[in-house]
This record gives sequence, C-alpha cells and structure tokens, in this order.
Amino acid sequence: MNSVELKSLKISYKGKRIFQSKQTGYEFDLFSDEWLLGYKKPLYLNWMNELDSETFLDLRLTIAHVAKHYAYSTLNGYVSTLKTICDYLEPTTFEAWRLTLTDYKKAVRDALNAFTKRSHEYRSSLLTPLYDIVKDENLGTRGHQKNILDETTGAYSEIERDNLLEALRIETLHALNNNSATTQNFTRLRTVLACQMMVAIVRRPTQLVKIKWCDLLRVGQAFTSHKESNRDWQPLTQHHFSDVEQLHLRTFKGKTGQFRVDAESRSHRLEPNLSELLLQYYQVYETTLCASLSINNIVLSESETKELMQRLPLFPDQSLFSAEFDTKENLFKSVSDTSEAFHLQSTSLMGNIAYLFNKKLDIKSDRIAHKPLAFKNNRWRHTQLTLAAWMGLSPAQVAAITGVTIDAIQAYLDLKAPERVKIDEAFAGNSVIQRFDSISSKKLQQHSDFKVKSPFDEEMGHKLNPANCSSCQSKGAAPMGCYPCDNFRPLETANHQQYLDKAERKLAINSQSGHPATVKRLQTIILYIRVTMMLCEERQTMKVGAQK
Repeated sequence: MNSVELKSLKISYKGKRIFQSKQTGYEFDLFSDEWLLGYKKPLYLNWMNELDSETFLDLRLTIAHVAKHYAYSTLNGYVSTLKTICDYLEPTTFEAWRLTLTDYKKAVRDALNAFTKRSHEYRSSLLTPLYDIVKDENLGTRGHQKNILDETTGAYSEIERDNLLEALRIETLHALNNNSATTQNFTRLRTVLACQMMVAIVRRPTQLVKIKWCDLLRVGQAFTSHKESNRDWQPLTQHHFSDVEQLHLRTFKGKTGQFRVDAESRSHRLEPNLSELLLQYYQVYETTLCASLSINNIVLSESETKELMQRLPLFPDQSLFSAEFDTKENLFKSVSDTSEAFHLQSTSLMGNIAYLFNKKLDIKSDRIAHKPLAFKNNRWRHTQLTLAAWMGLSPAQVAAITGVTIDAIQAYLDLKAPERVKIDEAFAGNSVIQRFDSISSKKLQQHSDFKVKSPFDEEMGHKLNPANCSSCQSKGAAPMGCYPCDNFRPLETANHQQYLDKAERKLAINSQSGHPATVKRLQTIILYIRVTMMLCEERQTMKVGAQK
C-alpha cells in the first residue's frame, strides 16, 4: 500500500480512530505507525504499511481492540508473532506452513488466541479462520512439574543457588568499594542491588522498577497513600541501623499494566544487612545525583534533597543523571509521587542483569558445563517455591512468598520432595581438584592474612582472597564452613578428619529436629571434606612414590 492509498483509506474510514492503552492516560491513533502504550513503551507498526488496505485495516483494528487488555511486553510479543503470520494469511498456505513448525507452534496459537478471543468488540475476518485451524491442536506441552525442575529454565540446584549467592555477595563488595561517583559505577551498584532485592523479596523486575524511595520506611512506621507525599518520610541517611532496626518495603502488583496503582496488602520486612546495603546505596545515589545537578548549577538544600529523593525511583534510568534542568522549579516539576519519569524499564533492568551474569561473572553450574550460570527471575521464583513446599510450609505461606494465589502454586505442592537437591559428587570432586591446581600454596603461606586456622591455631588452609570473606554468611564457622567455598584452598598436610567428625556429629543432631536448610548445608560440607581428604591422600601418595 503506497502513501496515496493510505491517505485515501484514512479519508474513507468512518469508524473509531482513538483507542485506549491498558495503562491509564495513554491513547493512540489507529493510523499512527507508533502507538505509545505507556511511559517509554512504543509499539512500532510501520511494517504494516506494506500490506494491502483491507488487510492493513483488519489487523490494525484487531490489535487496537486488544491493546487495553494486555501489558505492553505481552502485546509487543504477540504483534511480533503476527508480523510473521502475515506471510501466511491464506488458510491453506497457513496450514502448510504450520506443519513445518516445532516449538514456534505454541507462540502462533497463543497470538491467534489473543487477537481473536480476548476482545468481543471486533472480530478479525483474516485471523479467525486461522485460529479455527489451531485451536484444538494438541501440542503435547510438558507438565508444569517438569518445567519447574528443568535444568535450564526450572529451579536452581543447591550448588547453583549457593554459587549464585556467593558470586552476588562478592560482586556487591566490589561495587561498594568503588568510591568514584560516576554513572557507570552507579549502574553497576544499581544492578547488584536489584539482584539482592530480587533474592530477598522474590518479586519480578516489572515490580522492582515501580519502587520509589518513599516506599521504604523504618519498621514500625505505617505507609500512607502512595498518591501523595508522606511528610513523615525520612532519608535513609538519618537511620542508624542495629540488629533490631530494619526497613520494610511497599511493592505493587506487576501484571495489572498500571503504574503504582495496586499496592500489595503486606509490606516486605527486610533483613538488617539488606537495610544497611540500601543505606549505602542511598548515599551513593544522592552523591551521584547532586554531582550531576551541580553541572547545571543547581544546588539543593537538605530539605529540598529530601523532598526530591522520596519522589525518585529506587532504580533510575541513566537519563536522570544526564538530564538538563534550567531551574530547580523545572527539576521538581519533572517528578512527582505518581510520576513514571526516570523509572528504569523492566526490560532494561533484565538486560543489565543478563549482561552482569553472562559477561562479567563466571558462575559454574553442576548440571550444565561450558556455559555461565545466569540469574533469572523465573528460575529464582521456581527455586524459592520448590524449597518452601519441600520444607512443608502451608499453601498460604508458599503463595505469600511470591505474592500469588494458592491455585498458582499447586504444582509446587504436588512435588514429591524431588531428589534434585542431591549434590553431584563429580562436581564437588572437580571443584576441589581445580582449587589445588590453580595457585601455589607456598605463595599464600607467605601472608598471615591468607591463613585459615582452627581454634587451636592449627593451619587448615588458605584464602585465595581474604576480602571476599569479610561478609561471609556461611552457616558453618571457619574452617568447617570453608570447605565448599571456591575461595578456600585446603592444606594437604592438615588434619581434616577432625572437621569431618565434627560435621557428622552436627548432622546427626540436626537430622532429628533441625532446619532443613541447616541439614542440607551440613551434608554439603561433609561431602566436600571427604573429597578434600581423598585428594590430599592421593597427592601425598604420589609425592611419596616420586621420592622412591
């Protein structure tokens, strides 16, 4: 369809042209090639100009009528699939093409279902016959339980979970130790904190990016309406945390398509260490922001900084630090308690997290070799829900972990305590072998800070990097809790048997009434001590044989 035909179609069309997005306040013109469905959420449809006028109008009306029913990311995915389907709109051609598909069949059926069944206001003459072809097709979908335990998309194994948390702990230390107030360093810290928050509250990126600083209060303070300023809110820099003083966090439901509209009924109580981390992040955030504003000769007083910060997102877009404001008045007009301005998009946050784990960190999996282990929201949710069900929590308690209904977590409750939590002994053995061969123990022995000693001052091994141990939260005290850690290098001549005996005694006691997580951790420690002892014996035997 050329420009003349398009112009003629616009003139001859007498129907409804302005449609509503799912997100309140956003409307779009049917004939526009770019529909703005939300803040920084454009849907590009210029590819449809290549279609004939009848097809163009039918499909535009189809998309427009379902736009108010789906979140932006979901609709964008369906439109992407529709673009492919447009090459096969003739039913016979479509059916022949469908026979060549494998995994893509489900995406095609889901898109056709969305465009033909979601809205009752318009019926597509082109897509309805195609949906009739696929609607009753048995695609042989895998059971949800199998998806939960899938090695690439399901719950993490115990080793994978421990490796992820350890890598995240060390990356957090490195990000905090970088003192230069640049947007690059801030972005690194922002990504790490987002991961820590995802670990702690088990909420999706689309929920994390809605959080503002006013959603953080000290435990004991009640939240007021999120639509107006809280005059009692205090900057995090005025909190002095102890073991009993913590923050609690307000979050909003993520799948409504609305921005900060449906707050969850319960806030999340954050642990003291995460509260302290948020305090440090707040200080970096405020320093970076004030430095960027000073470039525009804008200097804020203490009360102005407080007012501005509580309006700003917890995870801001980088444009916040590069935006140019002529006056303070313009700065404060750009943000409000309900404004979406400068909030990071969930897709951008997921991209930042993917880059961190795929390009920067090299985390090992015990199930998939030669591929770095990535931290993903859905896999973490599978992990936490599976663990909660295995520990015997009630359905209501399991559902509360991720803020979903009891029906949504039924598949986790049906799991028969799967043996996915068993440790792969081959992985443990390979891990310890690599530690022996990676660095010379003689070099480490030259520095006392690197030594790991027993309570009786007996040398048991060495730390590869002592700084990484400063915030360790291992459930077993050093040196017993060190054996599974990649940062620990065991000494070949040390008496490791004493800690094997100690760990086995603890396991015997905790197996009766101890917490399941403690039992599993002790089982891991025992396995690694046994592997360490076996390898130490082998290496010493080889050395004796070489001397003869």
